[in-house]
Amino acid sequence: MELAIAAAVLLVGCTSSPETSTRQPVVLVSIDCHVFYRASTTESLRESKVRLTTDGDVEFIEFDDLGFNASYIDDGFEARSLVISITNLDSGVEIARQLNQMDRGKSLINQFIGGHGFTGLMYVYHPSSPGELQYFCEST
Repeated sequence: MELAIAAAVLLVGCTSSPETSTRQPVVLVSIDCHVFYRASTTESLRESKVRLTTDGDVEFIEFDDLGFNASYIDDGFEARSLVISITNLDSGVEIARQLNQMDRGKSLINQFIGGHGFTGLMYVYHPSSPGELQYFCEST
């Protein structure tokens, strides 16, 4: 009898209430990342752009000595995220990483002055060459 009561209490304690099972509607986002590269600061910047819209989107741009990787993750368990990674192509070593976690129920706000989206303008330099990579990501 005690076992049956304990099982009933456990069962009631594990069921979800209507308040906890209701979720906010997901606000869809589309993210454009603008990437600028030059092999030296004496050269002009070359621009590339990638677009990310759904869970699992991954975009990679390879330049002379630096690689830009953008991953959009929205697996439903943690906050939706944009992960930016910059790699030294000579060694394969990641030299910079940026994580942007976003609320599923809110749209992204492009808040930085100069039109630099929601990440701001970021600069990454190759550790042993004059290569320079700049990027920013914006909600579109």
